[in-house]
Amino acid sequence: MHYILGVRHHGPGSARSVLNALEQLQPDCILIEGPPDANDRIAQLSHAEIEPPIALLINTPVQKDERPRAVFYPFAEFSPEWQALQFALKYQIHTEFMDLACQYRFALEKQAEEARQALEAEQQTDSEEEKSEESVDEHVDETLADAASDESASENESTDEDAFEISDEERKFLQYRHDPIALLAHQAGYQDSERFWEHLVEQQPHAGDMFQSINEAMAEIRDYLNSLNPNTELDDDQLIEQYREASMRKIIRQAQKQGFERIVVICGAWHAPVLVDLKTSLKDDNQLLKGLPKTKIESAWIAWTHGRLHRHSGYGAGIQAVGWYAHLWKHYQQALEGKVDAEKISIDWLSQFANALREAGHDASSAQIIDATQLIQSLLQLRERRIPDLDDLTEAIRSVLHHGYDLPEPIMNQMLLAEKLGHLPEDYSELPIQQDFLKQCKSLRLKLEAVHRGVELDLRQPFDLSKSQFFHRVNLLGLAWAELQNYSSGRGNYKENWQLSWQPESSLYLNEMSLWGYTITDAAASYIQDKIEHSDDLSTVAKYIEQILLAGLDRSLPVALQRLQSLSTLHQDPDVLLATLTPLVTALRYGSVRQFSEHELFQIIQQLSIRLMLSLPQYCQSINDDMAKQTAQQLNSLYLLLQRLDNATLNQYWQDLILKLLQQTYMNGYLHGSVTKLAKQQQLLDLDEIEHYLSQALSVGQTVDYSAGWFEGFISDQALLLLHEDNLWNLVNAWLGDLPEEQFINILPILRRSTSDFSPSESAKIAEKAASGVTVHIAQLPHQFNLERGYNTLLSLRNLLHPQPVCVDGAEKADLKEGSDVTN
Repeated sequence: MHYILGVRHHGPGSARSVLNALEQLQPDCILIEGPPDANDRIAQLSHAEIEPPIALLINTPVQKDERPRAVFYPFAEFSPEWQALQFALKYQIHTEFMDLACQYRFALEKQAEEARQALEAEQQTDSEEEKSEESVDEHVDETLADAASDESASENESTDEDAFEISDEERKFLQYRHDPIALLAHQAGYQDSERFWEHLVEQQPHAGDMFQSINEAMAEIRDYLNSLNPNTELDDDQLIEQYREASMRKIIRQAQKQGFERIVVICGAWHAPVLVDLKTSLKDDNQLLKGLPKTKIESAWIAWTHGRLHRHSGYGAGIQAVGWYAHLWKHYQQALEGKVDAEKISIDWLSQFANALREAGHDASSAQIIDATQLIQSLLQLRERRIPDLDDLTEAIRSVLHHGYDLPEPIMNQMLLAEKLGHLPEDYSELPIQQDFLKQCKSLRLKLEAVHRGVELDLRQPFDLSKSQFFHRVNLLGLAWAELQNYSSGRGNYKENWQLSWQPESSLYLNEMSLWGYTITDAAASYIQDKIEHSDDLSTVAKYIEQILLAGLDRSLPVALQRLQSLSTLHQDPDVLLATLTPLVTALRYGSVRQFSEHELFQIIQQLSIRLMLSLPQYCQSINDDMAKQTAQQLNSLYLLLQRLDNATLNQYWQDLILKLLQQTYMNGYLHGSVTKLAKQQQLLDLDEIEHYLSQALSVGQTVDYSAGWFEGFISDQALLLLHEDNLWNLVNAWLGDLPEEQFINILPILRRSTSDFSPSESAKIAEKAASGVTVHIAQLPHQFNLERGYNTLLSLRNLLHPQPVCVDGAEKADLKEGSDVTN
């Protein structure tokens, strides 16, 4: 005889009822929904060091040409399946998994995927053929064409309406197919199926026998949905479901043949009704499962997290609040058969929330906890329930502990998620690369934790340097565990800050990387060498070299440098060469702390730098404004790189390049001005030479666009030069004053852009200087000069001849010294 226990996966109430049923039924065989391929893994769960949450990983073997297919079966402490497994191990009861084996499931999924791809390719081919055969008769009468198009449009309209119109039954089927519990919830007056199931099953005050009622309810739902289904053909999901349920029934029959008399079947509530009758479906099941394709699979236990059990996570299990379920299970364990203490559930949850509020700097007193508990008890009486749900508690917390305001989202997430990473013994990692990874983590004192944890490293210390190299190696392999937070390009930087967060799927990715080697070091070296050998992009290879040096993979460096050398002979484009130099120069700074030889790398940097500087003069000729600005940025970037290298030979090449560009004709005005600014910054030009270039750029012989562009390229970040060099000021002032009004208005946006990076104080001083007009020079005057008359004469002349005020160096009447001469 077999007993069907339909549960909700990872439901604490279901787990409590399952344990109660197992105690009463005392089975000699337990069948649990799960992959039969992993039956040999069940015995491993008896190890004392295992701490849930964990997951059963089933995947196809790792191959270079194809990413492995994988599926995870997670188990939390409050999962009914986990509690059933622990019960079976405790009392040494025969236990098996029961479902469609993954060796068949993966093969069926691949077969369906290949069929879809073939169909899409066929449809695309047919579409292209139809387009090639289409022809339009240009001599058709326009009137007939219009009439025909109107008629056809009306027909298409009615056809489209018929095509998209669906019946009420089909609409209901689509609505409830993926959430069948919602059908019962809506009938019971609930809008949320999750809350309905929790009140009905997961939060009952006692652990009574509810499985018969669940089976009957699910049978009614399945029959109703089948009556609504308008399609006789099954889609891929429905077909897989049929295979799964046929496999479940087959495994139950096999257990009966083996002589087990009290078989307990634990499965999702949805499957329970179809596992009752095993006789009438025997022939159909055998026919359906006959000749299924299969593939090789591998299995392993891996650590899991509460975060991955959350509904919105990538490998979720449909749980909205894992922390709440864990909290419920803690109290359910204390009363597996009797009634749970609802008040204690409320007090403990409120106390945890109050602590979280206090840690975040909010007030939360003991008196508020008492008031909130009383409020919850009143709500339960009004709503005729024995145990509070999460909504009840959240309402009380918001009203009493947080004074009616919405609760802080970080605290809510912390409470609802209750993040935790499971633990497995080290010897459960069977692949050599996994064992090496765990061994290095242990030697470097690193813990695999789900929560984000910061690590600061001092690369001058050998132990921290080893950690850094390990982090960079796993990053190079693509393992998303350690993330570098700071990245400074300054030479001699010896600090690194990392953020660590272990995610369960990283175990699968680590398995994939076993293709490249048995250890992290070997795998990283082989992986990066393969990427280098297959890369034709010079800048990409340069970035790989930087990663190699960061990871301390010395044996891979010669291969990378040789590839870079061979590719560099094929490239002359300044963009490519500069993009290549940037990571190489950055990498060179690691020599001081990472202890590698810089000579060979510097030789390549020097060759590329010289080649770039020799190619730039020709590249800078006859380019438009956009290219000129881009080239100016490249020159500035190259200058910064050369500053970091501080090499006499390269500095001489750079000076020769700048002087050559200064003399070059047919060059864009903006670029010419930028080059002049670079020459000034490096003191390659004196003030008289700068005045010469400025005068030449702003002379009448140049176009307004060229002069405006030159001014923009030169004056950026040069406000002090205008303020303190009157000759330069007067040249600019004369140029602007001589421009016709229309041309002046046209270049105003350029002038505004040119001075946009001036500081507020610099802009104010320039405005003050511009408003003051012509500078007045004060000379010594004879002592007999009458200051009063002189000042009055100056005022009269100003009113007659010049409407603008005249600035007198020193300015006011009272400031004119006796014996001064005022000239206009």
